[in-house]
Amino acid sequence: MKETEDTMQRRLAEGIRDSDRHAFDELFRAMYPRLVRFAFKITQDWNTSCDITQDVFVMLWQQRNTIDPDRSIRAWLFRSVRNRAYNYQRDRREIADPEVVEALTDDARNPDAPYGHSWSDDIEVSENGQETQLQKKILEWIQELPERQREAFELSRYEGLFHHEIAGVMQVSVKTVNNHLTAALRHLRSCYESYRNASENRK
Repeated sequence: MKETEDTMQRRLAEGIRDSDRHAFDELFRAMYPRLVRFAFKITQDWNTSCDITQDVFVMLWQQRNTIDPDRSIRAWLFRSVRNRAYNYQRDRREIADPEVVEALTDDARNPDAPYGHSWSDDIEVSENGQETQLQKKILEWIQELPERQREAFELSRYEGLFHHEIAGVMQVSVKTVNNHLTAALRHLRSCYESYRNASENRK
């Protein structure tokens, strides 16, 4: 029987709490690349994003005896990386305007990413692996979203987090997350309808 995400998170959380290095290594391999990309969207500095993510994993191991398996360890990781990334930006006295197309495109092409959600079933990709015009437009529409809506949408669709996990990462209520996602999807559907109608009119 295939292990569910909740079961996997609990197993890894319990293992790390009990000082199981194999569980820690498994979580690190599964989450490190995604957390670095997530931090990069905020910092726009790859080396800093790697350092932030490594520091968070070090902190997780040092505080492993405080881990509660009933709470999402994945949400804790994203929230910790997010807070450190924004602290870095505040220290630099500047706010990044992140270009996330590359990271989003990578996720869209990789349906086997751990814990991830792929848009590969929703977006047509040509045989040579290049983005189609529709895929490029979707990425543009996502960038048009207000910052908080975009963050909630990316955490949901590209990182595969549940609504309560997103609420923990963004430090808002689940209702607020639902509102962000509803508004984001409404915008994307509207953009898609306009795009489709324009395409049909050109035929």
